[in-house]
Amino acid sequence: MARGARPGVPGPRRPLSRDRIIRAALLIIDEEGVEALSMRRIAARLGVQAMSLYNHVRGKDDILDGVTEFITGDMRMPRRMAGGWEEGIRDLSYGFRRASLRHPRACEMVLMRQLSTRTALAPVDTMIAMMLDHGFDEEIAVRVLRLFVSFQVGTLLQEVRSGPGSGRETRAPEERLAARAAYFAGSGFPAVAKVAPILAVNDHEAEFAFGVELLISALRDLAPVAPD
Repeated sequence: MARGARPGVPGPRRPLSRDRIIRAALLIIDEEGVEALSMRRIAARLGVQAMSLYNHVRGKDDILDGVTEFITGDMRMPRRMAGGWEEGIRDLSYGFRRASLRHPRACEMVLMRQLSTRTALAPVDTMIAMMLDHGFDEEIAVRVLRLFVSFQVGTLLQEVRSGPGSGRETRAPEERLAARAAYFAGSGFPAVAKVAPILAVNDHEAEFAFGVELLISALRDLAPVAPD
C-alpha cells in the first residue's frame, strides 16, 4: 500500500489523456484486430465513460490517426538515409518489418490506411527522398514506394495469418510440417508434388530477405548510370 493511503480508500485515478487513449486502442487492435475497436471498448479498458474520451480525441478516426502516428514513430526512421540506395532499401525494409512484428494487426491497418498525418508521412518522405537523392526519376520513386508498401502488406499478412489457425491444433510443428508435405505430395498436381517438401515450409525470414533482394536487383536496371 502506498505511504499515506488509507485502507479501503481507492488511490488517485490516473488522469485521462490522448496518449492513454491511443495506447489502450493499440492494445485492443493488437489483441483482437481493428474491427473490434470502438469508443465503448476503449472506455471500458480505461475504466471511464465513453463520453469522457471526447475531451481528448475527436472520435474513432482521430484515434486511428493516433495509432498510425504511434506505429510510424515506433519505426524510428531517419529523415534522410545515409549511404547508398541499396542499403537504404534494406534498412527501410527491415525497419518496417521489425515494427510490423511488434504490432502486426495495427501495422496491417497502418500500411493499408491513407496516410493523413505529418508523422505518418515521415517514412514516406524518407523513402521517396532516398530515391530522388540517388537520381531516380520522380515517377519511379513513387511506384517503388507503392510496390514497397504492397510487399510489406503481403509479407505481413502471410506471416501473421499462416500460423496453425485453430486454437484446437495440438500437433507438434514437425507433425504439421509432415502432414502439409504429405498433402501436397498426394495432391495429384505434378508440379506441386515435386516441390512438396519446400512448399510445406514457411521460412518467413528467408522469404522476406529474398523479396528485398529481388526488389533491389530489379531496381538496379532503373538506377541512374554514374558518370565516368
